[in-house]
Parts: sequence; structure tokens; C-alpha cells
Amino acid sequence: MDRAQTTPEHGLIYLTDGETQEVQLSHQALHEQARLLAAQLQQRFNPGDRAILLFGEGIDIIPAFFGVLYAGLVAVPLIPPRPGQPSDDLVSLMTDAQPSVLLTTTGFGHYLKPMLEASGVAGALPMVFTDAPSGNVSDWSPPAITGESLAALLYTSGSTSLPRGVMMTHGHILRRLGGLADLMAAIDTSGATVNWLPLQHLMGLFGSVLQPMYMEIQAVVLPTSKVIERPVRWLQAMTRFRAGSSGAPNFAFQMCVDRIEPQDRQDLDLSAWKIAVLSTEAIRIETLDQFAQTYAPFGFQRSAYYTSYGLSESIGTFDVQPQTPKPITLRVDAEALEQGQVRVTTSGSGRVLVGCGQTVPGQQIVIVDPDTCRPCGDDQIGEIWIRGPQVADGYWHQPEATALTFQAQLSGGEGPYLRSGDLGFFHERELYVAGRLKEMLIVRGKNLYAVDLERTAETAHSALLPASSAAFSIPVDGEEQLVLVHEVRPDQAGLDVEQVASAVRRLIGERYLLPVHSVVLVEAGSIPRTETGKIRRLHARTLFLRESGTSSA
Repeated sequence: MDRAQTTPEHGLIYLTDGETQEVQLSHQALHEQARLLAAQLQQRFNPGDRAILLFGEGIDIIPAFFGVLYAGLVAVPLIPPRPGQPSDDLVSLMTDAQPSVLLTTTGFGHYLKPMLEASGVAGALPMVFTDAPSGNVSDWSPPAITGESLAALLYTSGSTSLPRGVMMTHGHILRRLGGLADLMAAIDTSGATVNWLPLQHLMGLFGSVLQPMYMEIQAVVLPTSKVIERPVRWLQAMTRFRAGSSGAPNFAFQMCVDRIEPQDRQDLDLSAWKIAVLSTEAIRIETLDQFAQTYAPFGFQRSAYYTSYGLSESIGTFDVQPQTPKPITLRVDAEALEQGQVRVTTSGSGRVLVGCGQTVPGQQIVIVDPDTCRPCGDDQIGEIWIRGPQVADGYWHQPEATALTFQAQLSGGEGPYLRSGDLGFFHERELYVAGRLKEMLIVRGKNLYAVDLERTAETAHSALLPASSAAFSIPVDGEEQLVLVHEVRPDQAGLDVEQVASAVRRLIGERYLLPVHSVVLVEAGSIPRTETGKIRRLHARTLFLRESGTSSA
């Protein structure tokens, strides 16, 4: 609301074709559209009701998001399936959110309606078309919200069979924005910020809309599909608008190395780029080196890299202070690392890890032994535990998962902490992420919970024992690949291993749209467990790497 008063003409530029066709959305226009929608919603729904946001590619979701907040409702942005894709995951998320209304545009609503009606979820769920508003702005009244009021549910993954909606309050949003603004204050990022990640995702929502508005920076947004189609459009926008900041996952920087022809680089000028954020997936030093070398002749400075750490449960990138020179790297013994040990080496065969920065005042990151819950010392690998004002309150209507993930306590009773599911360590105060504690996986950009994959795969064939499997990922040619280990019932002599493995691969492929690198079938009781019977996925992964290929199909 404040920006509509202080900078009414500032706002966002959307490049509809990824290049020259512009649509502008000023703060004043956004404010008016949001108020009109909010007035309509307040007439029909109650504060705290969930509102599903289902939009195609474009910026229609932005006034819808603010309109929901202006009305005191809870925004639930979801990504609709592409034509031909199954809608099961979307239906699962919508059912979990228990929404009162679905917001979309008239045209996109015609696309959604048959799919939702076939699934049975749309019969009693009213649709509000944001491009055909009714009501009057004068009917709107500011909602009675506080910092503790729920603002949005951000689902960790639309591809898991057990959806988990991270509860983000208005206070979380403001603290997140303020923390990032403080970190960026010392760096001249004047000009603009360019972003192209999906607006339904946390990084896209904050990077493209909320953070630029908070800091009064010109925002330039490109359609995701246009950049994936032709990556040079991203760098052309950086050049055209003299953008000082932009960010993306590692794969996007690699894409600019591999898929932009030399003749298409000639007119680029990246000298204004002061903050190049990398987060949300593993950061590869090879990518950083190649991108910096390729685009140094066009003004890109290696010191612009801002390698960070974050996850949805902490409302995006966690506050870590980058150091100079950037990025900081550490070469460690790869074999020792797989065993949970950090050994710095100068050997060319060592694995190079990229530092994610140092903690800032008000935030706390602790490396913890995941089995004993005791803090680890420097150069000891453990699970990354987090405390700070931007950590979410938990998962929507999942008290057990919330207690496990958000309310962890150290062996001495200190807490609560957020368990990240990531493995890491501190070396000379710098945080390094070494891998993932395989409760949660990231494979091909998808956040997946091991237990969900296991439960799905165990239903693929009657020969598989229930609750007796381990899912984890391993690096293969620089990418994380999925491995599933299953115990077989004792009465399965003469089992056709290839048939069972094929059934598992087929089911996982259908449900998650992912290939399975290896399916491993073992005797009952072979998978390592804790004394209380919990599957030790990390240990199973270590055994697999040690004996790679044994009993795999």
C-alpha cells in the first residue's frame, strides 16, 4: 500500500515476448486492481479463507496475490499442469489447502474447468475471474491483520504425493524483505533487477515482485518459457536495462554457457551486474568458472557471484553474509566426504565445494549430528539446523511433520530449530553444503521427500516389503539421480528382478515424471536402520556408493 503513495508511477515491466514487447504495471495500478479484487472477495469470503491462485504464464497472478492479501485471505499460488499432464498432483495440493475460492482469468478458467470438474474438486469451489471484476473499490476496507496473520501457503513441491504447505505470515514476508535489503544495502544495484523464474515459486515471487517493490528498484520480468527457449533473452534484458541484480539456479548459468552462440553475445554489456544470486540447487564451481570466463569480455565480474543457501521452510534464501573475494571455494577429499569427513586437499581429484557465506546477526545455523542431535565442530559434517525470525511456523495441517521439521531440539534442550534435511559443515566460519540428508531430495529441480517416493515404489509390485525401502540421490555427471533400494519378501525365491525393477521405474516415472537411475533389490533386513527401526537413508547411500552396481537393475 505504501508504494502506491510514495512511488505510484514506479513498478514492473513485463516483456511478454522476452525481448521488446512491454506491459507495465505501476504501483498505483497494482494498488487499484488489488483493492477492487479485495472488495469483491470481502463480500463473499471470510478472513483466513484460502484462495487458490491458478494462472498461466504472465503477470495476472500479481494483482491477484495482492488482492487476496488486501482482503485478509490466504494466498495459495500453484502451478497448473501443462496440457497432457496428469492433474493428480494439483488436485492433491488443492484438497490439502481446503480452499474457499479459486482465482484465475476468464480465458484460463475455460482451460481449467474441464480438468477440475473431471477430478471432482471444482464442483463446490467458486471461481473468481480477476480480469472481469465486479463490485466497487469504495466497498473495500483494510483487513485486521497482524504480523502473525497467515499470508500464504507455499507448497514445497507439486510433485510429492504428500503435499506440505509452508505457512508464511505477513511478519515472515516483511522480515525476509528487510533482511535481504540490509545485505544488499552496501552494494550499488541501481538500475533494475531482471528475473524470469515462475511467479508461483518463492524465488520468483520475491525476486520479481516483493523485493524490488520493498527496495524501490525497477523490476523487469521475462516469461520463464521464453528464457528457457532462448537463454540470451535474459542477458539481453540485463544489458538493455543496465540491471544491477538478477538470480537463478545453477542450471540457468550453465544454460547461458552451453546454448548461447558466440554471435549472439556480441552486443551484451553485463558491467552493471553487481549481484548474481545462485541458490535453490547445488552450485557447481565448473559452472561459475565457465560463465565468468565466457562473459568476462562482456563486462561480467566474477565478484558479482552471490552464492547463498536457503529453502522454502525458511522463506527462501537464508541470511548469510557473502565474503570477498567471491565465490569462496574449498577442495576436499571426495572419498572422505562420502564418509562424513572433511579433509582439505590440494589433489586435483578432490571435490570443490562452493561456500554459501557466513551467518549474520540475529540468525543462527548449527551443524548437528542427525542421529544424536549433538552440535558438530568445525570441519565435521552434519545436518544444517536453522533458527531465525524468517523461519516459517510449520506445515499446514501437518502437526507431526511440523514437529519433526520445525521443532527440533539439540541434545541439551536448546531449540526450536528447523531441520533442513541438508548436510553441511563450517570451515573458517564459511558454510558449505556437502549433500542432502536423504529425507528430502532435489532431482532435476524437483523437491521430493524420500518417504513419498518409497511409499509409491513399494506399491509397484507385491514382492516388495512395505516400509522397507530407502530412496536417495547420487551425483552422476554433475546431476542428482534417483536410487531406490527395496527389501524383498522372504518367500520370493526365483523372483524376476528385472520385472520388479521395471514396475518400480514405470510407476515412479508416471507419478513423478522422473527416471530412476538404479533399483536395488535386497533381502529382508538388509537395509540399515536405527535402534528404533527408522531407515538410515544416508548410510544406505554410503553403502550403495561403496558397492555401486551390486544387485542393481
